[in-house]
Amino acid sequence: GMDDCLQQLLNNTTAFLETECPKVLVSKAIGYAVIAGSALVKLPQILKIHRAGSVAGISHASVLFEFVATLVNVSYFLPLGYPFSTWGENAFLLAQNSALYILHAHMSGGLRASFLLEASAACASGYVLYRRLVPDFVLPAAACGALGLRRCTVSCEELAGTLPMLLGLVGRLPQIAQNLRQRHTGELAFITYLLNVAGAGARLFTTLQELDDPIALAAVVLSLGLNLVIVAQILLLGGTPKKAANKAA
Repeated sequence: GMDDCLQQLLNNTTAFLETECPKVLVSKAIGYAVIAGSALVKLPQILKIHRAGSVAGISHASVLFEFVATLVNVSYFLPLGYPFSTWGENAFLLAQNSALYILHAHMSGGLRASFLLEASAACASGYVLYRRLVPDFVLPAAACGALGLRRCTVSCEELAGTLPMLLGLVGRLPQIAQNLRQRHTGELAFITYLLNVAGAGARLFTTLQELDDPIALAAVVLSLGLNLVIVAQILLLGGTPKKAANKAA
């Protein structure tokens, strides 16, 4: 464990270097660096909305999907007892995505009954998944075959781990398709997606090093892949075309 590694580092540096301990310590350091980075990643967006007093151009669906995805992610990881360094960014992202979600609702018509209903349904779903209250269910044979699954029974834990991946796809694929259609990437922030790639790459290392969890691994690989595609699009297609920029000016 971590304590044993630290003890060994203090007592016998040579023996320490010959064990798995260096990888463990590097993994922990990277894990906490990812968490530290995630703690403020949404703050610029929140402050920008607050200063502008507007959420123009920010999709409600996108904000909702991100909020629900992080809520479900936390519901998946909390009961598993994994080290906080392997998933803790989800807790900070949930806090920030909750603030964004409430702010978006407030700025786009107020906290109406529809918002309260939507938020209540999301929180109830998170609680149900956290308590693993959904019974195991069997996928139709056709769907099972199409997905290449070895077994067709899905547990609540697997559902909680898989849902954020589906929500991530729903949130990212339309943007990727739109970039291809319009042949530019508009006002997408390169640095934001580059940081997403760096964070996902770091999390891939810690997941491989510390967890034996194929669902968590698949989620990280998917996130890395989708963000890499958007970074590549920004580099290859470029931002808003000059003609469009001149017209806007």
